[in-house]
Formats: sequence, C-alpha cells, structure tokens
Amino acid sequence: MADSPGEQAASGQDAYGRAIHELAGREGLGEHRAAYPSIAPAQRQHLGRVRVAAAVLAALAVLCVVTGHPALLIILGGPLVVCLIAMARYGRVSDRNEGSRLDLYERGLTIAHRGHVRAVRYTDTDVLQDITRHTYNGMTTRISYAYTVTDTTGERVILRGGFADPHEWGPAIQRAVTVARFPQALAQLAAGQRLDFGPLWMTASGIGSGGKSVPWQQVEEITVKDGYVKLRVAGRWSSLTTTSVRLIPNFFVFRALADRLRHST
Repeated sequence: MADSPGEQAASGQDAYGRAIHELAGREGLGEHRAAYPSIAPAQRQHLGRVRVAAAVLAALAVLCVVTGHPALLIILGGPLVVCLIAMARYGRVSDRNEGSRLDLYERGLTIAHRGHVRAVRYTDTDVLQDITRHTYNGMTTRISYAYTVTDTTGERVILRGGFADPHEWGPAIQRAVTVARFPQALAQLAAGQRLDFGPLWMTASGIGSGGKSVPWQQVEEITVKDGYVKLRVAGRWSSLTTTSVRLIPNFFVFRALADRLRHST
C-alpha cells in the first residue's frame, strides 16, 4: 500500500533531519541553536484566501456587466489584478519552498532545500543583505528578505523569506558572522594587512575606495544614508563609493571594525 501524503511528508522531514544532523557534525558546526521551517503551509493558506477574494471580485465584475454597470469594472479591476498576481506568486513560492528548513548552530548553519543540504561556517562565509520594503499607495504591503551566504564548498546560496521569521534569523546570522570574523579581522589589521569589503578597503590607519582614502583620525562619523555608506569628515558628508550597502560583503563586520578603529585612533 502506498504511503499517504502525510506519511510521505513526515518521512521526508525525517530524512532531512538525519542529513542535517550528519552534515552539521562533519562540518563541526557545534550546538544546535534554532530551526526555521518553510512557510509553504502558511503560503498555501494565503493562496486559498486570495483565491476566494478573486472569485468574489470576478463574480461582482460579471454582475456589473449583466446589470448594465460596466463602469464599476474600473473599480473592481485593480483589486482583481492584485489578487491574480498574488495567486501566481503564492503558488510559485509555496511550491518552491515545500519541505525546506534552515537550522542555526553555534558555529554555522545548514540549509535544506529541494533534496539537498548545505552547510555554512560563520568564520568562512561572506554575507550580502538585501531587505526591500514594498509599498502600495504609500503603505507597506510586504517586506522581502534576501541573504546571500557562501557554503563550505564555496558556492553562494541565497536565503529568502521562504523560511519562517526572517526578521529573526537574518539578524542572528549577521551577529554570528560578525562575532566569528571580527577578532581575526582585527588581528589582520594590527599586523599591517589591508582588508577589502567589495569596493571599500581599510587598514589600521585609514579607510578608502580605489585611490581615495581618509585617515581614521579625520573620520567623525560613519553611517548609511539612502542605502550608501557616508563619512563625515570635517563636518561634511561624503561618499567613498557609489556601491549600495546591499552589495558590500560582510558589511556588519566592516561597520564593527570601522567603529573600533575610528574610536581608537
């Protein structure tokens, strides 16, 4: 007798669990911290609600035509189009994320997706963060999350909001990578090395991009404005690069080092 869909799903989760545990052990990721399952079930629930809303709007549109009020179609058209777009997005994303899970460990993380399990070590990975707030008529409709990390084979993997609570696991990964990489990076700077963060670089004596540089003693403040790194030097704000923060690898490590050097020189 064939297994029921529920039994097949449970078996798949057990297989993922064993594979995750074994890979985390081989890669020395340490103690398990947290697990974040796929949000595919929640997305399917949203999909059901959107389908109902679309059906109601479509029925109202037909009623408007039958009763001789076609002008009302203009009012119903916008919401109906939004529902159709949402149906396509929820259906596509829920299928893609079915059965996936993200597990955080003491020294790294694992990603289980589409039958494969990958491992990431905090000491070795680069992280790119891209958080976008989507609005409609001035109101936030959703927030999309994308964190690009490098696994233990050197391949880049993008973690999106398909895992539950991205507002929780995203910052947790950034904190863990910063804690793991900060001491070694600080030691490299103290030894006279230059560290590169995409278009930006820093040494123990200054910060720069390309051929432009500023000594740490002259840097009064570092901040992010409109998605770009800004320095305040002699009371004036300037940019060393036109590259967006979302394209700067390990920006949180960069920021922690910059704050330390700016206050210690």
